[in-house]
Amino acid sequence: MSNLLYTNSQLMLERAMNFQWTKQVTINDNIVNAETPNYKAKYVTFEEALDASIRSALKSRNGRRISSVRSAIDRAQPIVHVAQAESMRMDDNGVNVVEQETEATRNAYQMQYTIDALNSNLSLIRTLVRGQ
Repeated sequence: MSNLLYTNSQLMLERAMNFQWTKQVTINDNIVNAETPNYKAKYVTFEEALDASIRSALKSRNGRRISSVRSAIDRAQPIVHVAQAESMRMDDNGVNVVEQETEATRNAYQMQYTIDALNSNLSLIRTLVRGQ
């Protein structure tokens, strides 16, 4: 029964929230290490992993494409990369604090939009269950 209420939209919102949380943690790590010599800034990607996972599932020849796409969405995980080539200071630190703070603010707004969408989906499900 819970699988029927757990839509692809809900799954995508969960994956988006996971990505945004990972991104926020990574940004916080970057800001904390802004004064650490030789520290290289990290960044997070998700879209490429999701796209590759879904394309792979769509190429499958079996008759269960929908379930394979659903499992592809479920498997997609954010990837943390290290920006090796970037240096902001003489001590080879690669963190631009202003850029990181801007990204943190942008990410906070994106997280709020995702939470609002999750709440909207749950409200719709609650309305359907109550029959109103």
